[in-house]
Amino acid sequence: TEARRDMDYNNTHNKLSRRRIIALVTAIVLVFTLYAFRLFQIQIVEGDEYAELVNRETSVSVSVSASRGEILDRYLRPMAVNRTSFSVIFDYNYFPRGSDEGQRQQQNTIILGLAAILTEAGEEWNDTLPITRTQPYSFIEGRDSQVAKLKSALRLADYATADQCMAALIEEYMLESYPPEKQRTAAGVQYEISLRQFNSSNPFVFSSDISRDTMYKIQENNSLYIGVDVQTTPVREYVSGEIAPHLIGQIGYIFPEEYEELQKKGYKLNDTLGKSGIEAAMEDALRGTTGTNTIIKDAQGNVLDKQETEAPIPGDTVILTLDMELQKAAQDALAAEIESLRQLPATKSNGEFNNNGHDVRSGSVVVLDVKTGGVLACATWPGYDLSTYNEDYASLLQNPDKPLFNRALNGTFAIGSTMKPLVALAALTEGTILPSTTITCTKAYTYYDPFVVNCLGRHGSINVVKALQESCNYFFFDVGRLLKIDKLNAYTRLFGLGQKTGIEVGEAQGVMAGPEYSASQGKQWMPGDTLGAAIGQSDNLFTPIQLASYAMALANNGIRYKTHLVQSVRSYDGKETPVKPEILSTIPLTQEAIDTVREGMRRVITDGTAKRYYAGATYTLAGKTGTAQISSSRSDHGTFIGYAPLDEPEIAIAVLIEDGTSGASGRVSRKVLDAYFSSKSEGLTPTPEGELLP
Repeated sequence: TEARRDMDYNNTHNKLSRRRIIALVTAIVLVFTLYAFRLFQIQIVEGDEYAELVNRETSVSVSVSASRGEILDRYLRPMAVNRTSFSVIFDYNYFPRGSDEGQRQQQNTIILGLAAILTEAGEEWNDTLPITRTQPYSFIEGRDSQVAKLKSALRLADYATADQCMAALIEEYMLESYPPEKQRTAAGVQYEISLRQFNSSNPFVFSSDISRDTMYKIQENNSLYIGVDVQTTPVREYVSGEIAPHLIGQIGYIFPEEYEELQKKGYKLNDTLGKSGIEAAMEDALRGTTGTNTIIKDAQGNVLDKQETEAPIPGDTVILTLDMELQKAAQDALAAEIESLRQLPATKSNGEFNNNGHDVRSGSVVVLDVKTGGVLACATWPGYDLSTYNEDYASLLQNPDKPLFNRALNGTFAIGSTMKPLVALAALTEGTILPSTTITCTKAYTYYDPFVVNCLGRHGSINVVKALQESCNYFFFDVGRLLKIDKLNAYTRLFGLGQKTGIEVGEAQGVMAGPEYSASQGKQWMPGDTLGAAIGQSDNLFTPIQLASYAMALANNGIRYKTHLVQSVRSYDGKETPVKPEILSTIPLTQEAIDTVREGMRRVITDGTAKRYYAGATYTLAGKTGTAQISSSRSDHGTFIGYAPLDEPEIAIAVLIEDGTSGASGRVSRKVLDAYFSSKSEGLTPTPEGELLP
């Protein structure tokens, strides 16, 4: 019985095992059948579709910058042009990428190899890391926003030092095994690559201007530089050099903080744009239209083809109102005069301070076309050489004379007695005085006694013409008192003093003395303050270009044009668009006032304070000298305004010598006007349209 039970158990167990085996085999067969069916579907039914996916090509669009438009002077002489050079480009599609040790090693080897070649050739590469290139490390002066961005990118505290930033960069880019000078070189380029958003559609420009010899060296060893390409590119060349550098300006790479707005205009972070001067003001015209190259890749990322799908369109040519030769004459006159003044003794024989211009700080000359407001010359001393700006930048920043500052447009100064023709015109037009009105100058003006101001001489009984000729302060103290500050300032605004003149490259507004300005400074305007304002002192601070604009209005009997540097814009296809003169104000002057003041300004030249500067001049002019005392411990400012020829004015001029005395301004104005009229006598005229320069 027990044996039977065991047999029954075994039979039952065997039946269950067979059923399980059958179920398992059935499941396995079913699974393999499903896999076989799916494999058949993929390989046979959908095979063509998947084959297409494997071989499908993709395309990437890469922008191609257009050649920048040229900048020419009024006679079509080049000032900023393009020359053909070579750029070293990192192509994302081939360049080693990634951040593991092996990839960093490849990247750093390529960067340091290229840097060594460029260093040997004395050439530069793109590196805006705001840390000095040698130890001890420090942050570069004037780069605060870039320093802040660097610390943020490295996740360091605001108080992090330059050494701490370098340590973080060395760790980030795995540079621990390199000597310090190579660490700084590689870190600078690696950081620049990250700033420039290096990707498949945005190559990185390692160096934008290398020589042909350097190009050959790189290409001879191209197997060492994976993903590095040398391309022929246009490079900005400033052939004008030291002529009008502040006006022409510079181009430069886009800073990351600028990019948010510029991206909306189609710029890439790797692009360049105008940073100052005409380069910045006329950026939209000069830039041109970006083209497109299309790169074709297979599914594995291999580059199959590269095509130009849209050609770039070169930028427009900007033709300026500037006359390069007159600009150079103005700059040379300033430089010679200032050098001469600085040779003078600082003290008199008795040891007192010598008010002779030995401590001269700067000088400016502005010459305007009185019929259009076009700027023929706009010189400032000191200047610099635009063609070596990048190399000289550090020394220019440290120069105590501040050569990067454009005094002609942004310097504000007391203008002294050059204010007097304006005061005379206002008083004559308003009927405050008549041409025949006389005032007796006794030297000391005591109307507001005990407040007393003095004239430089004792001129006796004089009328307005004689007062302009001799520059009598007493006469204009009294006229200013009668006219009152509100009326005086109304005319000052109309003549453009303390107002922007409209020039494209930017300018200071200046300061107009009066109750409103005094209140803003926490002071009370007193009646006696009008006396100083009437002779161009008090709080009045105006720019040299405003002085020239004022002189232009005098020449035009009260019509003042907007000043401008751009004469016309010529497109790539030859279409030229001229800039039309624009009137900013028409001053309601009486003809009697105009004639009277013109006569006074004529006598300044023939018999008055400017006679010694213009003896023997072959042209006629109207002018006014000025002296502004700022401090007893510094020489006076010297100013001069004028226009010529007297009867049919063509140009207006303003000269301002900071701490240089009026004699210096008179001598400089004579040299500049001589240069202008000499060029006219030599028959210099604009080149006719369509005719090549010799």
